[in-house]
Amino acid sequence: MLKEVVEALANGIVINGFIVYSKKISKGRFREEVNLDVYLKRDEHEDRLIDIKVFYGRPPYHTAWVEFYDIKKNVNLGREIVEYFNSFLEDKLLLLFSQALNEGESIFVEYYDDEETRRQLGAGLPPPVSRLGYKLFGLGFTWFKDWYFAEGFWEGGIKLQGEKPNEESVVRQLKAIYENVKIFLEKEQIADEHEWYVIRAVVRAKNIQSKLKEFFK
Repeated sequence: MLKEVVEALANGIVINGFIVYSKKISKGRFREEVNLDVYLKRDEHEDRLIDIKVFYGRPPYHTAWVEFYDIKKNVNLGREIVEYFNSFLEDKLLLLFSQALNEGESIFVEYYDDEETRRQLGAGLPPPVSRLGYKLFGLGFTWFKDWYFAEGFWEGGIKLQGEKPNEESVVRQLKAIYENVKIFLEKEQIADEHEWYVIRAVVRAKNIQSKLKEFFK
């Protein structure tokens, strides 16, 4: 299914009157890997939106994964500036690729220019209650890793990894999320003041707790 998404971007996808398309598709480091240079276009105006790396997998040794990086926060289309984070563009691209990933497969999303997520993860909040993590959780990802490298960027920019569960891991991973959210909420209840990004995380944490509490009382 990943190949179908790549092909769709090569042909161009219409989203809310905009065209999202891969202007260039190049070979990656491995024969199963491709790089997509994705642009946003409306009428005669276009601007680069995001770079996406896709690894189709090498069964049975390596699972497939997708990476979003060099994300442009504000896309300039002449007189129109289109924001990416928390937009219909972000939602659509995350949905397209998440639907194409199977159990045990991952998505990596760079969040350097995503201020809310960067503040939340930088403060040590559970990934699922961050702005980006909550979106990924809603798309079926239940295991997270924050790839934050404080000493240089040899492994690329700071990014959040979400992984799809399999039948054996889903209950364990959801329980871990529930317990981490519970601890987070108990801690925040005794705090006197909250920063804006913590307040938003608390709201998401309560939503997650509400969804999962029937399973893990």
